[in-house]
Amino acid sequence: MPPPGALSDLSRAELEARFVELLGAVSELKVVVAAQRDEIVRLKGLKGRPSIKPSGMDKQTASKPANKTRRRGKVTPRVTPVTEVLRMAHPEGSQLKGYEPWQDLVFTARVVRYRRERRLTPAGRARRS
Repeated sequence: MPPPGALSDLSRAELEARFVELLGAVSELKVVVAAQRDEIVRLKGLKGRPSIKPSGMDKQTASKPANKTRRRGKVTPRVTPVTEVLRMAHPEGSQLKGYEPWQDLVFTARVVRYRRERRLTPAGRARRS
C-alpha cells in the first residue's frame, strides 16, 4: 500500500476503505504482539496471563427454574431412649393395669477418679492389687 500524496485528494469512499484496511492491520498486529509477549513470558519462565472465567452474571438475570427445595432423608435420633420400669410400692392384692408413659431428661457430668491400692508385703516388695 503506497502512501498517498495528499489525503485531501482522495474521495470519502477511498478514505473509508483505507481506514477499514488500517483497522484490520492494527488488529492483526495486536494479536501478533500479544502472542509474542506470551512467548517471551514462557521463555523467561515467568507466570503467564491468568485465565479468567466468565462471571456468570448473565445467568443470574435469567429467570430461575422452579424452586428446588432440598429435603433431608429420614432423621434417626442420635440417642436411643432406654426404657426402665419404675416399680411402685402397692398394697397387697392390687392389680397391674398397664404402664403410664413418663419421660425424664437428665444431663449429668461425672468425673471419676480411680485410686489403686499399693501395699508393701512383709518381704519388703511393693505389691499392687
